[in-house]
Amino acid sequence: MNNAGLPGTGLGGLFYVLLAFWMPVAELPRTLRGQSSRARWRRIGSQFALACGIVAAVSSTAVASVSVAGTDTGLGVPAPLLVLGPVAVAVVLLSVLVAVLGTWAGWERCRAEG
Repeated sequence: MNNAGLPGTGLGGLFYVLLAFWMPVAELPRTLRGQSSRARWRRIGSQFALACGIVAAVSSTAVASVSVAGTDTGLGVPAPLLVLGPVAVAVVLLSVLVAVLGTWAGWERCRAEG
C-alpha cells in the first residue's frame, strides 16, 4: 500500500508517534515526585493528541484502501480489524492519560487545600 504524502507513514513519523506515546509514561515519575507542572502536561497532551490523530488518519486510510481494493490479509483476520488495532491502542493510552491527569489534579487540589 502506498501512502505517499500522508503524515506519519515515514520513519520520522513512526519515531514521532512512538515518542509522543512515551511522553506521558516518562513524565509520570516526575509528577509523582512533584517535579512536573501543568504546562509540561499541556505540552505532552497536545503532542499525544497529535500522535493519536496521525495514527487515526493512517489507520482510516489503510482501512479505506483495503476495503476498496478488497485484498486479503492472509492471516485469517479481516483487514479492517487488523488495521484498527493501532487505533484501539491509542484509545486505551489516551484513556489512561486522562485517568492519570485526573488523579494528579485531585492530588494537587488536596495539597493546595490542606
